[in-house]
Amino acid sequence: MDISLIISGGILIGCVIALSWFAGTDAPFVPTKMDQIKKILKLAGVKRGKKFYELGSGDGRVVFAAASLGAHSVGIEQSWLRVLYSRIKSASQTTPGNVKFYHGNLFSKNYADADVIYIYLLPKGVKKLEEKLKKELKKKTVIITQTYHFPNWKPYKKIDSFWFYSQ
Repeated sequence: MDISLIISGGILIGCVIALSWFAGTDAPFVPTKMDQIKKILKLAGVKRGKKFYELGSGDGRVVFAAASLGAHSVGIEQSWLRVLYSRIKSASQTTPGNVKFYHGNLFSKNYADADVIYIYLLPKGVKKLEEKLKKELKKKTVIITQTYHFPNWKPYKKIDSFWFYSQ
């Protein structure tokens, strides 16, 4: 086999992997700093018996933090590579049954069963979710946005770059 064909194939595979890891126009991979996350999740009411979603779950760190508080935690991610990474990581967690990761378009899923939703998306993505969530969420669902916030909703609480909303 020609060495240039092997090198070209390796570069192509590397590009596909890199593009999948950093995929996302509405939710590029920007890891959440974990120093405040447990406090933020507790303030939002994440605990045993609650259903938690992270929209744009990246490497799963916030989903795992919510699961550690006892919640049934779900991550929705558009990068299949990050979903695979999170699923592998969840196999080694102490509560793997409380954690699920799904690959797909977070704008096409229904979140009517959510108790708490965590969003760290770019402004375009947050705006797209605003009307959708308003229509489908039950009363008292708590939505946490980080850094970029809903343009037309009033938060009931603000802590640094985290804003809390409820229907």
